[in-house]
Amino acid sequence: MPDWPWIRVLSVTVFCMLLIGVACRRRKRLHMSLMISAITIDLGIVLYLEIARGVVESIPKRPMTSLLFVHILLSVTVIVMYGVQVYGGIQNARGNRSVAHRKLMPWLLLIRFGNLVTSFFVV
Repeated sequence: MPDWPWIRVLSVTVFCMLLIGVACRRRKRLHMSLMISAITIDLGIVLYLEIARGVVESIPKRPMTSLLFVHILLSVTVIVMYGVQVYGGIQNARGNRSVAHRKLMPWLLLIRFGNLVTSFFVV
């Protein structure tokens, strides 16, 4: 699969951008730029995998191993959490403090890391 190396590099880059974005949370412009960019790239990876490789359609045709199940569960959870975090970030930017935005971020990082690790083993 010739596209895997660059997808993996992008995926690792996204995770690093998320970590740096959290570390820079007090520098609002940098934080927002990093987070929006990371989420956009990550969703772009998902879109590419679906359009170019039809990964969602291939799931019923593959043996459902526990690793594949965990990877799918983590992937879907990350996408949902991205939506929640973007909503909370918009609320924060408007001056309406979102407690959930801050409290969910460690969970998002943990789940995204699990997604990253399992992606190396699910082919």
